[in-house]
Amino acid sequence: MHILFYFPTNQRSVSLETWMEEFSHRGLKVWLSGRGEKGDIHDTVETHGVKTETHSPPTGLHLSLTYLWCIVQLRKFIRNHNIDLIYSHTQPVNFVSVFTQFLVRARFIICRRHSDYIMKCNNAKAKRFDRIINKPGKEFIVPSKKVFHQITEIEGVDPAKVRRINYACDFEAYPKPDENRDPEIQKYDPAQLRLCTVSRFIPCKRYDKVIDCVGQLAGSGFDLCLPILGNGPLEEKLKAQVHNLGLEQHIHFIGFTTEVINSMAASDMIVHFFDSEGSNSVIKEAGLIKKLVAICQDVGDFDEDIEPDRNGFVQSKDRSRPDFTKVVEKVYARSADYKAMGEALREHVMKHFSFGHVIYEYNKVL
Repeated sequence: MHILFYFPTNQRSVSLETWMEEFSHRGLKVWLSGRGEKGDIHDTVETHGVKTETHSPPTGLHLSLTYLWCIVQLRKFIRNHNIDLIYSHTQPVNFVSVFTQFLVRARFIICRRHSDYIMKCNNAKAKRFDRIINKPGKEFIVPSKKVFHQITEIEGVDPAKVRRINYACDFEAYPKPDENRDPEIQKYDPAQLRLCTVSRFIPCKRYDKVIDCVGQLAGSGFDLCLPILGNGPLEEKLKAQVHNLGLEQHIHFIGFTTEVINSMAASDMIVHFFDSEGSNSVIKEAGLIKKLVAICQDVGDFDEDIEPDRNGFVQSKDRSRPDFTKVVEKVYARSADYKAMGEALREHVMKHFSFGHVIYEYNKVL
């Protein structure tokens, strides 16, 4: 069998890499294709026998012609490489895939990664794309009950076409954490409570609320700091917020880093105020290294995976500031008392998200 993973960026996706590598090790012919230049994800999977290829549309094309060009290129790729099965990941390429499926004999599986973010945002084009993808899509894979509910109950996709499969990773391949290896984190003076958060700077991540909370806590005398790992369109706005609140000694913008695990290892608790997710990998990585986490209810797969005060702290999306303040008050002077919570989270993550436990679901698909 020849399998294509159709993915639009060159940034790494550990769960996606795990499945490409697993299929390649089984002797299947596996390809990774997308737009733009090759990057880290291509370099990583090529070492496991995965073939990679990227393409870029001609500059200056109208958006509709760009998508038409992508459809033609995908059709050509499938025919040239005798592709039998396509895993299409994320909205931009899913849009291309649902049209290309009518031009070839290959089987397409649309992998839906977001839950209600598109529905909540003001981007009319993104909402229209979801509606277009949903109607002709023949098979879907979703990573959580939240996404399953969104796509079937809210958006009206036939549940018989949707399969729930957890994201999964080869956790044994992760490097051992070393909190002393991250030079960016080590620049800053230690605090009694070191928080950490990781993501792109986009509205649904609600970094403005995290910054407000840290400012309130620092103003109340708490000795704490928050390294923020990531980048994105809201970066300058968030930096201005930190400056205006006088929080430069407490909040540090690290930017994009490959030392995420080590940054989290150097922290006491991972903070996650996000409003919408499909299934968040950062919290699973935090569990891998037995870290405390503070998350919001009704986001991604957290309601399934985080049991309040057993393997994580849970706060209401609507009451995130007072709820988080209570969490910090609990942990601030007694973080060691909550060590069992990190251990319980690791146990849950290893049981439900290691690829050895999820592989049978992909066997059903094949």
